Amino acid sequence: MPPTIRQASFRIVIRNIERPFERNTEREIEWICQSLGLSPVNKDKAVVDIFKEVVKATEKGKGISSTTLSTRIKLSRGAVIHHLNNLQASGLVVKQGRDYFARSRSMVRTIQEVEEDIKRIFDRMEETAHEIDRAVGLEWGAAPVSRRRHPDDGN
Repeated sequence: MPPTIRQASFRIVIRNIERPFERNTEREIEWICQSLGLSPVNKDKAVVDIFKEVVKATEKGKGISSTTLSTRIKLSRGAVIHHLNNLQASGLVVKQGRDYFARSRSMVRTIQEVEEDIKRIFDRMEETAHEIDRAVGLEWGAAPVSRRRHPDDGN
């Protein structure tokens, strides 16, 4: 029997939070984490500190272990792993062996890849929605989203 291939699952949360006014890398990384639902607004900044350390290591072409992160952030290894799991679930961090890496070597590309993930998910949901509409006899559901009009629109 062939092995079962498990598709990676992740969770993406998008929050509309005002971007920091000042040009400050630390605040901007915190804002990205908050916008992606990784860090409550004005609360525990441990996930932001962990993500910054992972990004710094990745930019140097290296990964970083949970043990090293625990020492640098001065947080228990269990708490660090909890935050790393959330970063992985959001698609921002990947694990290779014992080390963690940012998804890409640049923040721009990391955000672009998360956006591509979101687009793929919505494309699949839209395709399924079209199939459902056709199955229940809603002809207007077969039109492309940008041209779709609801039958009750009067158009």
